[in-house]
Amino acid sequence: MRKWTAILALLIAALCCAGACADLIELPVDFTGGVKLGVQFEEGMTEYEDPSIRVVREWGPNKEYGCHVYKVDITIASAAQLRTESCSGGPDGFNSRARSATVPQMAKRVNAVVAMDGDSCAISDGHDYVLRQGVLFRETKETWHDLLLIDEDGDFHIIMAGNRDVKEGLGNTFPSVPVSLEDQTMVNGKKVINGFEFGPCIILNGELVDAHPRSIVHPHKSQSWNPAQRICLCQIGPLQYRIMAVAKFGLSVQDFARLVYSCGDVQTAYMFDGGEASQIAFLNKKINNTGAQNIRQVSDIIYFASAWQPD
Repeated sequence: MRKWTAILALLIAALCCAGACADLIELPVDFTGGVKLGVQFEEGMTEYEDPSIRVVREWGPNKEYGCHVYKVDITIASAAQLRTESCSGGPDGFNSRARSATVPQMAKRVNAVVAMDGDSCAISDGHDYVLRQGVLFRETKETWHDLLLIDEDGDFHIIMAGNRDVKEGLGNTFPSVPVSLEDQTMVNGKKVINGFEFGPCIILNGELVDAHPRSIVHPHKSQSWNPAQRICLCQIGPLQYRIMAVAKFGLSVQDFARLVYSCGDVQTAYMFDGGEASQIAFLNKKINNTGAQNIRQVSDIIYFASAWQPD
Protein backbone atom coordinates (compact mmCIF):
# COMPACT_ATOMS: atom_id res chain seq x y z
CA MET A 1 0.00 0.00 0.00
CA ARG A 2 2.82 2.40 0.86
CA LYS A 3 4.39 1.72 -2.54
CA TRP A 4 1.25 2.73 -4.44
CA THR A 5 0.75 5.75 -2.20
CA ALA A 6 4.31 6.92 -3.00
CA ILE A 7 3.75 6.37 -6.74
CA LEU A 8 0.47 8.30 -6.60
CA ALA A 9 2.20 11.19 -4.78
CA LEU A 10 4.89 11.32 -7.47
CA LEU A 11 2.27 11.38 -10.21
CA ILE A 12 0.39 14.21 -8.52
CA ALA A 13 3.63 16.19 -8.11
CA ALA A 14 4.50 15.65 -11.77
CA LEU A 15 1.04 16.81 -12.87
CA CYS A 16 1.28 19.90 -10.65
CA CYS A 17 4.70 20.72 -12.09
CA ALA A 18 3.38 20.28 -15.64
CA GLY A 19 0.47 22.58 -14.84
CA ALA A 20 2.78 25.24 -13.44
CA CYS A 21 5.10 25.01 -16.45
CA ALA A 22 2.11 25.37 -18.74
CA ASP A 23 1.54 28.80 -17.18
CA LEU A 24 5.05 30.01 -18.01
CA ILE A 25 5.43 32.36 -20.96
CA GLU A 26 8.54 33.23 -22.94
CA LEU A 27 9.16 36.92 -22.46
CA PRO A 28 10.14 38.62 -25.73
CA VAL A 29 13.59 40.17 -26.04
CA ASP A 30 12.29 43.71 -26.33
CA PHE A 31 11.47 46.66 -24.09
CA THR A 32 8.21 45.39 -22.68
CA GLY A 33 8.21 44.41 -19.03
CA GLY A 34 7.56 41.24 -17.11
CA VAL A 35 4.30 39.68 -16.02
CA LYS A 36 2.39 41.87 -13.58
CA LEU A 37 2.76 40.61 -10.03
CA GLY A 38 -0.12 39.88 -7.72
CA VAL A 39 1.86 40.59 -4.55
CA GLN A 40 3.04 43.75 -2.82
CA PHE A 41 6.05 44.41 -0.62
CA GLU A 42 5.57 43.97 3.10
CA GLU A 43 8.09 45.07 5.70
CA GLY A 44 10.41 42.23 6.63
CA MET A 45 9.56 40.18 3.53
CA THR A 46 12.59 38.09 2.58
CA GLU A 47 11.39 35.92 -0.32
CA TYR A 48 9.34 35.88 -3.48
CA GLU A 49 8.75 32.71 -5.47
CA ASP A 50 6.58 31.57 -8.35
CA PRO A 51 7.19 28.78 -10.91
CA SER A 52 9.45 31.07 -12.99
CA ILE A 53 11.57 32.90 -10.40
CA ARG A 54 12.84 32.63 -6.84
CA VAL A 55 14.27 35.61 -4.95
CA VAL A 56 15.77 35.39 -1.45
CA ARG A 57 17.28 38.39 0.29
CA GLU A 58 19.23 38.90 3.49
CA TRP A 59 20.86 41.90 5.11
CA GLY A 60 22.68 42.97 8.22
CA PRO A 61 25.92 44.37 9.67
CA ASN A 62 29.23 42.76 8.84
CA LYS A 63 31.63 43.06 11.79
CA GLU A 64 34.73 42.07 9.82
CA TYR A 65 34.32 44.88 7.28
CA GLY A 66 32.43 47.34 9.46
CA CYS A 67 29.61 47.97 7.01
CA HIS A 68 26.03 46.94 6.28
CA VAL A 69 25.69 44.19 3.65
CA TYR A 70 22.72 43.48 1.39
CA LYS A 71 22.54 40.23 -0.59
CA VAL A 72 19.82 39.11 -3.00
CA ASP A 73 19.93 35.69 -4.67
CA ILE A 74 17.88 35.18 -7.83
CA THR A 75 17.09 32.04 -9.82
CA ILE A 76 15.10 32.30 -13.06
CA ALA A 77 13.59 29.79 -15.48
CA SER A 78 14.55 31.63 -18.67
CA ALA A 79 17.36 33.99 -19.68
CA ALA A 80 14.77 36.42 -21.05
CA GLN A 81 13.76 37.21 -17.47
CA LEU A 82 17.04 39.11 -16.99
CA ARG A 83 16.20 42.44 -18.60
CA THR A 84 17.10 46.13 -18.80
CA GLU A 85 15.12 49.37 -18.85
CA SER A 86 15.94 53.06 -19.31
CA CYS A 87 14.59 55.92 -17.22
CA SER A 88 12.74 57.32 -20.24
CA GLY A 89 11.23 53.94 -21.15
CA GLY A 90 11.30 51.97 -24.37
CA PRO A 91 14.15 51.72 -26.88
CA ASP A 92 14.43 55.48 -27.42
CA GLY A 93 15.33 55.93 -23.77
CA PHE A 94 18.79 54.46 -24.34
CA ASN A 95 19.49 57.12 -26.96
CA SER A 96 19.01 59.91 -24.41
CA ARG A 97 21.33 61.36 -21.78
CA ALA A 98 18.57 61.60 -19.20
CA ARG A 99 18.76 60.53 -15.56
CA SER A 100 15.18 61.08 -14.54
CA ALA A 101 13.86 58.12 -12.52
CA THR A 102 14.79 56.10 -9.44
CA VAL A 103 15.31 52.36 -9.48
CA PRO A 104 11.96 51.69 -7.68
CA GLN A 105 10.11 53.89 -10.19
CA MET A 106 11.53 52.02 -13.17
CA ALA A 107 11.04 48.67 -11.44
CA LYS A 108 7.35 49.39 -10.95
CA ARG A 109 6.92 50.39 -14.60
CA VAL A 110 8.26 47.06 -15.90
CA ASN A 111 6.81 44.79 -13.18
CA ALA A 112 10.24 43.82 -11.84
CA VAL A 113 10.52 41.34 -9.01
CA VAL A 114 13.94 42.74 -8.14
CA ALA A 115 15.99 45.49 -9.81
CA MET A 116 19.27 47.37 -9.41
CA ASP A 117 20.90 50.43 -10.93
CA GLY A 118 22.71 49.92 -14.23
CA ASP A 119 25.88 51.38 -15.71
CA SER A 120 24.77 55.04 -15.82
CA CYS A 121 24.81 54.95 -19.62
CA ALA A 122 23.48 58.53 -19.71
CA ILE A 123 26.89 59.80 -18.58
CA SER A 124 28.58 61.19 -21.68
CA ASP A 125 32.16 60.50 -20.56
CA GLY A 126 33.28 56.89 -20.74
CA HIS A 127 30.04 55.24 -21.88
CA ASP A 128 30.54 54.64 -25.57
CA TYR A 129 29.18 51.07 -25.63
CA VAL A 130 25.49 50.57 -24.94
CA LEU A 131 23.71 47.35 -25.94
CA ARG A 132 20.32 46.68 -24.39
CA GLN A 133 17.73 43.98 -25.04
CA GLY A 134 19.57 42.93 -28.20
CA VAL A 135 19.79 46.44 -29.65
CA LEU A 136 23.15 48.19 -30.12
CA PHE A 137 22.65 51.88 -29.35
CA ARG A 138 26.26 53.03 -29.07
CA GLU A 139 29.30 51.21 -30.37
CA THR A 140 32.98 51.67 -29.67
CA LYS A 141 36.12 50.22 -31.16
CA GLU A 142 38.13 50.66 -27.97
CA THR A 143 37.52 51.20 -24.28
CA TRP A 144 39.68 51.25 -21.16
CA HIS A 145 36.90 49.71 -19.08
CA ASP A 146 36.07 46.09 -18.39
CA LEU A 147 32.96 45.08 -20.31
CA LEU A 148 30.20 42.75 -19.17
CA LEU A 149 28.38 40.93 -21.96
CA ILE A 150 25.30 38.83 -21.12
CA ASP A 151 24.44 36.35 -23.85
CA GLU A 152 21.17 34.82 -25.01
CA ASP A 153 21.51 32.01 -22.46
CA GLY A 154 21.94 34.47 -19.59
CA ASP A 155 25.65 33.71 -19.16
CA PHE A 156 28.21 36.40 -18.28
CA HIS A 157 31.29 37.12 -20.38
CA ILE A 158 33.94 39.62 -19.33
CA ILE A 159 36.24 41.44 -21.74
CA MET A 160 39.05 42.70 -19.55
CA ALA A 161 40.74 46.06 -19.99
CA GLY A 162 44.50 46.09 -20.37
CA ASN A 163 46.67 43.39 -18.84
CA ARG A 164 45.01 42.98 -15.46
CA ASP A 165 45.79 39.65 -13.83
CA VAL A 166 43.48 37.10 -12.27
CA LYS A 167 44.92 36.25 -8.86
CA GLU A 168 43.97 35.27 -5.34
CA GLY A 169 45.11 38.60 -3.94
CA LEU A 170 44.63 42.10 -5.29
CA GLY A 171 47.85 43.45 -6.77
CA ASN A 172 48.83 46.67 -8.49
CA THR A 173 48.83 45.66 -12.14
CA PHE A 174 48.06 48.64 -14.36
CA PRO A 175 46.05 48.31 -17.56
CA SER A 176 48.35 48.90 -20.53
CA VAL A 177 46.10 48.49 -23.57
CA PRO A 178 42.37 49.11 -24.08
CA VAL A 179 39.76 46.53 -24.97
CA SER A 180 39.41 46.14 -28.74
CA LEU A 181 35.94 45.29 -30.02
CA GLU A 182 35.38 44.05 -33.54
CA ASP A 183 31.99 42.32 -33.28
CA GLN A 184 30.03 44.02 -30.52
CA THR A 185 26.88 41.91 -30.76
CA MET A 186 28.26 38.36 -30.52
CA VAL A 187 30.39 36.57 -27.95
CA ASN A 188 31.64 32.98 -28.26
CA GLY A 189 29.14 32.36 -31.04
CA LYS A 190 26.16 33.61 -29.01
CA LYS A 191 24.09 36.74 -29.37
CA VAL A 192 24.73 39.45 -26.77
CA ILE A 193 21.45 40.61 -25.24
CA ASN A 194 22.85 43.18 -22.81
CA GLY A 195 26.29 44.76 -22.71
CA PHE A 196 27.67 47.11 -20.04
CA GLU A 197 30.65 49.46 -19.84
CA PHE A 198 31.40 50.23 -16.20
CA GLY A 199 33.11 47.78 -13.89
CA PRO A 200 35.54 46.79 -12.82
CA CYS A 201 35.14 43.04 -12.92
CA ILE A 202 36.15 41.94 -9.42
CA ILE A 203 35.70 38.15 -9.71
CA LEU A 204 36.36 36.11 -12.85
CA ASN A 205 36.16 32.32 -13.11
CA GLY A 206 35.75 32.16 -9.36
CA GLU A 207 38.96 34.09 -8.63
CA LEU A 208 39.65 37.62 -7.41
CA VAL A 209 40.76 40.12 -10.02
CA ASP A 210 43.09 43.07 -9.58
CA ALA A 211 41.03 46.25 -9.12
CA HIS A 212 43.39 49.16 -9.57
CA PRO A 213 41.88 52.69 -9.65
CA ARG A 214 42.81 53.20 -13.31
CA SER A 215 40.25 50.56 -14.24
CA ILE A 216 37.42 52.47 -12.54
CA VAL A 217 35.18 54.49 -14.81
CA HIS A 218 35.80 58.23 -14.89
CA PRO A 219 35.02 60.41 -12.92
CA HIS A 220 34.91 58.03 -9.94
CA LYS A 221 38.29 56.33 -10.42
CA SER A 222 40.01 58.46 -7.78
CA GLN A 223 37.47 57.27 -5.20
CA SER A 224 38.12 53.55 -5.55
CA TRP A 225 40.41 53.44 -2.51
CA ASN A 226 37.94 55.37 -0.34
CA PRO A 227 35.06 53.74 1.59
CA ALA A 228 31.78 54.20 -0.27
CA GLN A 229 28.53 52.46 -1.07
CA ARG A 230 29.20 49.72 -3.64
CA ILE A 231 27.04 47.38 -5.70
CA CYS A 232 27.69 44.47 -8.06
CA LEU A 233 25.88 41.85 -10.10
CA CYS A 234 27.17 38.28 -9.91
CA GLN A 235 26.56 35.04 -11.76
CA ILE A 236 26.63 32.01 -9.50
CA GLY A 237 25.62 29.36 -12.04
CA PRO A 238 23.31 28.81 -15.04
CA LEU A 239 20.36 31.22 -14.59
CA GLN A 240 21.51 31.88 -11.01
CA TYR A 241 22.54 35.40 -9.97
CA ARG A 242 23.30 37.56 -6.96
CA ILE A 243 23.12 41.27 -6.26
CA MET A 244 25.40 42.48 -3.46
CA ALA A 245 25.66 45.97 -2.02
CA VAL A 246 27.23 47.67 0.99
CA ALA A 247 26.19 50.84 2.77
CA LYS A 248 26.61 52.78 6.01
CA PHE A 249 30.39 53.34 6.13
CA GLY A 250 30.92 51.52 2.83
CA LEU A 251 34.07 49.88 1.48
CA SER A 252 36.90 50.48 -0.95
CA VAL A 253 36.65 48.60 -4.23
CA GLN A 254 39.35 46.22 -3.04
CA ASP A 255 37.62 45.37 0.24
CA PHE A 256 34.27 45.06 -1.52
CA ALA A 257 35.83 42.54 -3.90
CA ARG A 258 37.13 40.50 -0.97
CA LEU A 259 33.74 40.60 0.72
CA VAL A 260 31.93 39.35 -2.40
CA TYR A 261 34.61 36.68 -2.88
CA SER A 262 34.17 35.49 0.72
CA CYS A 263 30.70 34.20 -0.17
CA GLY A 264 32.53 31.38 -1.93
CA ASP A 265 30.11 30.54 -4.76
CA VAL A 266 30.48 33.51 -7.14
CA GLN A 267 31.82 32.75 -10.63
CA THR A 268 31.70 36.30 -12.02
CA ALA A 269 31.14 39.62 -10.26
CA TYR A 270 30.94 42.99 -12.02
CA MET A 271 30.53 46.33 -10.30
CA PHE A 272 28.03 49.02 -11.23
CA ASP A 273 27.51 52.64 -10.24
CA GLY A 274 28.00 53.10 -6.50
CA GLY A 275 27.40 55.89 -4.04
CA GLU A 276 23.82 57.10 -3.80
CA ALA A 277 23.14 55.61 -7.24
CA SER A 278 23.49 52.07 -5.84
CA GLN A 279 19.90 50.97 -5.30
CA ILE A 280 18.17 47.61 -4.98
CA ALA A 281 14.40 47.47 -5.37
CA PHE A 282 12.46 44.41 -4.23
CA LEU A 283 8.81 44.42 -5.26
CA ASN A 284 9.19 48.16 -6.05
CA LYS A 285 10.61 49.01 -2.61
CA LYS A 286 14.18 50.23 -2.08
CA ILE A 287 15.75 47.76 0.34
CA ASN A 288 19.35 48.88 0.69
CA ASN A 289 20.56 51.80 2.81
CA THR A 290 16.94 52.52 3.70
CA GLY A 291 17.91 55.31 6.07
CA ALA A 292 18.86 57.55 3.13
CA GLN A 293 16.47 60.50 2.83
CA ASN A 294 16.81 60.99 -0.91
CA ILE A 295 16.85 58.40 -3.67
CA ARG A 296 19.00 59.53 -6.58
CA GLN A 297 17.55 59.47 -10.07
CA VAL A 298 19.54 57.26 -12.44
CA SER A 299 19.53 56.48 -16.13
CA ASP A 300 18.85 52.73 -16.30
CA ILE A 301 18.25 49.51 -14.41
CA ILE A 302 18.92 45.79 -14.63
CA TYR A 303 15.97 43.75 -13.46
CA PHE A 304 14.58 40.25 -13.08
CA ALA A 305 10.96 39.64 -14.08
CA SER A 306 8.40 36.93 -13.58
CA ALA A 307 7.31 34.82 -16.56
CA TRP A 308 4.46 33.09 -14.75
CA GLN A 309 0.99 33.79 -16.02
CA PRO A 310 -1.49 32.10 -13.67
CA ASP A 311 -4.98 31.31 -14.90
